[in-house]
Amino acid sequence: MTERLTRAQQQERTRQRLLDSAEALFADRGIHQTSLDQVAAAAGLTKGAIYANFGGKNDLIAALLQRKLDTDEPVRPRESLQSWIRGLAEDYEANVPKPEVRRFAMAIVELWLHGMREEANRDALRRWLATVRSLHARDAAAFSDQLPLSPEESAALLLAIDIGIGLQYLVDPEAVPAATYGRGVEAVLGGVRRAGGSAPR
Repeated sequence: MTERLTRAQQQERTRQRLLDSAEALFADRGIHQTSLDQVAAAAGLTKGAIYANFGGKNDLIAALLQRKLDTDEPVRPRESLQSWIRGLAEDYEANVPKPEVRRFAMAIVELWLHGMREEANRDALRRWLATVRSLHARDAAAFSDQLPLSPEESAALLLAIDIGIGLQYLVDPEAVPAATYGRGVEAVLGGVRRAGGSAPR
């Protein structure tokens, strides 16, 4: 029996096909070298489907970044600084080898270059980075008395380690294994000693 979809379900399926197509093409060819016609064709749709769901290429980029936020599994709140860091490390090691993460990492490099080249193209990437930092800062605030930096600075550092280790891992996993992320976060944020002389647990 053929599955009958509502109009909203059909539209959402179309959006996801377009986003999958755009992410793959941006990663493989680059943003400037990828036209909206090519995105639509790769999804098996017409260019009109793009404008029916997105305002244009920049809106498509913003939707790609938002989808990543929406599909990422949040790290559950933890009772201690060390358990929070362990949770971050476990989540990172479980996800960074996935093919879809590799594809998004390739696309994000293109999005970064796209934003760096032209100020008008920066907003979507800036908002995405700010949202990721705010999520980390929210969790870090629970341990602000144990961290060497403010929650906001800790969040920026976590994102830097995430991106930096991820890009190296995806190019040379033997030299930079995924576990480097967790060890790096532990070394930078988890080894601070309190005034009493004992490390936080």
